[in-house]
Amino acid sequence: MHHVRFPRVFLGLALVAVLALATACSSDDPSTLSTSTNLPVGAPAGVVSGIDGLARASTGLTSVSSQQAGIWVNGVGTVVTEPNITNLSLGVEASASTVTLARNEAATAMTAIVAFLTSNGVAERDIRTQSFNISPQYTFRERLEDGFRTNERVLTGYQVTNTVSVKVRELDQTGAILDGVVKAGGDLIRINGISFTVDDPSPLKVQARELAVQEAMKKAQELATLAGVGLGQLIFISETSSTPIFNQVEARGDFALAASFAATPISAGETQIQVSVQAVFAIQ
Repeated sequence: MHHVRFPRVFLGLALVAVLALATACSSDDPSTLSTSTNLPVGAPAGVVSGIDGLARASTGLTSVSSQQAGIWVNGVGTVVTEPNITNLSLGVEASASTVTLARNEAATAMTAIVAFLTSNGVAERDIRTQSFNISPQYTFRERLEDGFRTNERVLTGYQVTNTVSVKVRELDQTGAILDGVVKAGGDLIRINGISFTVDDPSPLKVQARELAVQEAMKKAQELATLAGVGLGQLIFISETSSTPIFNQVEARGDFALAASFAATPISAGETQIQVSVQAVFAIQ
């Protein structure tokens, strides 16, 4: 059996390195771990780099743990109010054998709709085009070719859609405006959605923000009491969201042009303004 002999110098350096690392790890102050640990001149590079890596890892763990310290809470504040604005999403949809025919039909219907809106108190700045699209329409038919049945795509015409958003500032006129655009657009009209909101939600957001902060502070105090610790000072706070939550009715349908029909009842209901915050408190 052969015995491997290590040079005494190398063993001495390794022992010194281990002692130095143990001394650094036993220090109460993590900042004592650094790359300047005293080693004999000529110590192997592997020993020095190993100590340096351990020192950096220990310092990193201390940094991460300090970032997660504290009491983290979320607060939500909600203010309920009555809406004063109606948002309509409506448009026209026309299909024909050619692009020209489809476009002309859609343009005629949309022109009539806009004319009705502007003549009934809706400002031009409150009418905004959302989308305009021309797309080919296809159908599939079966045919027999060399004894095999195949499906062939056949162009049947074109479809033109034009969608606008309309802001109705007189809430009690919403039903009459809706009925009027249905009559003006005829069979081409499409009602895509109705929603209600507040024209200027800023003052309500201030109230909701105050409620959110109060809730966050209350939660933090409750957590500190349950955990048996003291609640320290506020060290971080951020608004995570500020959202008007409005009641919305989604609808889509085809309406035939009729001489008369019953008025459409519209109920705006309530609108909510909601603000969320995140806060971090120190632990005493």
